[in-house]
Amino acid sequence: MRHRIFPLLLALLLVLAIFSPIAGAVSPDDWNSETPENLQEGHLYSQTAVMIDAQSGEILFDKDSKVRMYPASTTKIMVLLLALESGKSMDEIVTIPREANDVPSDSSFVPVLPGEEMTWQDLLMGFMINSGNDAGNAIAVLVSGSIDAFVTRMNQRADELGCKGTHFANAHGYHDENHYSTAYDMALIAQEAMRNEEFRRIVSTTEYTMAATSRRAELKLTTHNILANPASEYYYEGCIGIKTGVHSKAGNCFVGAATRNGVTLITVTMNASNSNRRFLDNIRLFDYGFTCYDLYSLSELFDLSGQDVHTTEISNAAKDDPQKGLLGLRLTQVSDPDFARYIPKEGEARIKALADFAARTSVNLREGLAAPITEGEIVGTVSYVGAEGDEVTAMLAAQRSMEAQPETMTLYDILPFLEPIRPFLESGAFVYVILAVIVIVIALIFLRVRHAAKRHRRRQEIYDLKRREYHRQQVEKRRREAALRARREGNARVPARRSPSAPAKSPRPGNNSTSAARRPAQNAKRPQNRRPGGRNIRYD
Repeated sequence: MRHRIFPLLLALLLVLAIFSPIAGAVSPDDWNSETPENLQEGHLYSQTAVMIDAQSGEILFDKDSKVRMYPASTTKIMVLLLALESGKSMDEIVTIPREANDVPSDSSFVPVLPGEEMTWQDLLMGFMINSGNDAGNAIAVLVSGSIDAFVTRMNQRADELGCKGTHFANAHGYHDENHYSTAYDMALIAQEAMRNEEFRRIVSTTEYTMAATSRRAELKLTTHNILANPASEYYYEGCIGIKTGVHSKAGNCFVGAATRNGVTLITVTMNASNSNRRFLDNIRLFDYGFTCYDLYSLSELFDLSGQDVHTTEISNAAKDDPQKGLLGLRLTQVSDPDFARYIPKEGEARIKALADFAARTSVNLREGLAAPITEGEIVGTVSYVGAEGDEVTAMLAAQRSMEAQPETMTLYDILPFLEPIRPFLESGAFVYVILAVIVIVIALIFLRVRHAAKRHRRRQEIYDLKRREYHRQQVEKRRREAALRARREGNARVPARRSPSAPAKSPRPGNNSTSAARRPAQNAKRPQNRRPGGRNIRYD
């Protein structure tokens, strides 16, 4: 018996395990509003959903956001974006084309009638608030000339925005098997649209009155977005749009946006089983989204920003200053003490948010700020301008005291006549002037050296010419002198010819009887007479 009971118990446990809920799975009923940071996919009624930061595009929550779905009237977000990008004036009077009637009979209507005249703004407001498909067709024709051309532009714009799972087949969102999108793609389209100021104004309008026309009386409109209606139990503070959508094939869809303290979140939920559940899903997403951020005051943001924002360098700080002249700044006397902004808790989005704050912050230090400085001394002002144009100002105070360097004699103390041109001397222009003068002086020196070298070469050439000429003259002179001596010597050796008629000269008395013709030879080699005793006698 015992052996039979044991298998039965095992079988029973197996059946219970198969048919019992999966361990750890959650349902929408398990969601706790006291702990919104614990949101899970199972807490949402919608089949797919996504939430992004409107500024950075960072995905904060995802539930099958890239699964293809039918967008229903959330399609109108793209239609309104293209209508505003067409450049038409809000006050322009337009005539409703006949194509406005080309919609299924069970469509939602504004209504607008062919031939009716109204302002462009009235047409857009009726289109978004009353979700009129007839107005969608009218907008398509007025912008692109035909519905087909406008739908082509819708698909082109979706591609430009990076929508990979989207294809539009009409200008209003009525069900078509070839008209589809994804939660993520709709978030991308909404992100781009919310950058347009007119778009934000239209989708955040909860009540509007269309002016009377020749075909009807004035028409009062009320938004279907109960998250933006203060009288609704689903009202969500800070909700600023965007668009509902519903169809039997698409289910209940909603693209929403909410802003708090400088942070805007965009949510998309698709195919919820009823209208209220889609709004509950978006409330849960918003609550979760804002827990992804920390709230900071202006002073706290200032302290978190880069060093170049909340510090400054004092040039005349004492040499033994512990921070080398770097002075920390803090805010005081903030113009709006309640000012606060959400900043992502972590990740790249936090870095980008702090960089954006620094870029929107202007620091104006007191002119001529120099040490000594006392702690708490006002040294300047700071101004922050938010994305919506809101400005907050504050005073800048020194975080610590700072001593100055001992005063030393300056150039202006020695040469006081330079004081009037001190701004010029201390400016960058003076440096350029000095550099220009140096370049000119170097150029002049180069030219002078070059000219001196050229002149030296010319003088050397002249000297060489004169030296060669002198040498030539000396050679010529020596040659002439040599020739002259040679002639003289030649004349001395050769006797002069006597004319045949000239009488012969008789020899002088006392000389040998040597002829006159031999006298030169005798003179050249004088006879040496000997003295008695054998010694020669030399006649000079």
